[in-house]
Amino acid sequence: MRYVHLYFTCIKRSMISRLEYKKDTIVALFSFFFSNLCSLAAIYFILQAIPTLAGYSLAEVGFFYGFSMLPIAFDHLFSDEFWLVAYRRVKDGDMDMHFLRPIPVIFQVFAETFQPEGFGELILGVALITVCAMNLTVTVTFGAIAVLCVGAVFGAMIITSLKVAMAALAFIFKCSGPLLQVIYNFSSYAKYPLAIYPVFIRTLLIFVLPFGLFISLPVDTLMYGTHNPWLLCLAIIGCAAVFFALAVWIWTLCERRYESTGS
Repeated sequence: MRYVHLYFTCIKRSMISRLEYKKDTIVALFSFFFSNLCSLAAIYFILQAIPTLAGYSLAEVGFFYGFSMLPIAFDHLFSDEFWLVAYRRVKDGDMDMHFLRPIPVIFQVFAETFQPEGFGELILGVALITVCAMNLTVTVTFGAIAVLCVGAVFGAMIITSLKVAMAALAFIFKCSGPLLQVIYNFSSYAKYPLAIYPVFIRTLLIFVLPFGLFISLPVDTLMYGTHNPWLLCLAIIGCAAVFFALAVWIWTLCERRYESTGS
């Protein structure tokens, strides 16, 4: 309970600090919203010229894209500080203060920042899912809804775990941002149906970098009933638990290698 109270105290402080610069926060919120809107517009114009993508309609592709934004948005809200760790905080010596406090460093990084810009992605994702669902004929079951919820929440946990593991390498190499960016960019492939990709890419996105596991497969389950929703829920939750445990283990090993820059 002590850490829960401490976490929310830090988040409250972060929000107060962000609201001191209201215009910057509003601009950042709308910039994320606008960038995703531009991506959606590009998909729309492409599918206007090509009515279907490997047999998927505009509404179906839009649903995949909208759902993919939910776990990414949740991750963005709570763990964006790890980008700074990966790119510059270790290199610039900004991590020294965290190692001087009697609190786990990984907890301090999580509690450092809350990014309200993620709400822009979340709102747009929900809106896109709603609009596309109105143009689709699907049989909605409790299991399908459950697997979508599990995919959104535990998918965010998997994304965060990958981010933590890659950011931890900065303790050894001083900067691991480019590697984190490469891994993170694979999430873009899962914004579209896995069926459009060759077998190698599909395998990679399910078993190695499992963006497809918690984005594409839950949507396939809702639309086409291609998977058992309860087994898929267990697979996603199990994968999230394994990835998070590995991420914390990698972080613990790497932070022992941290050397202050002296700056």
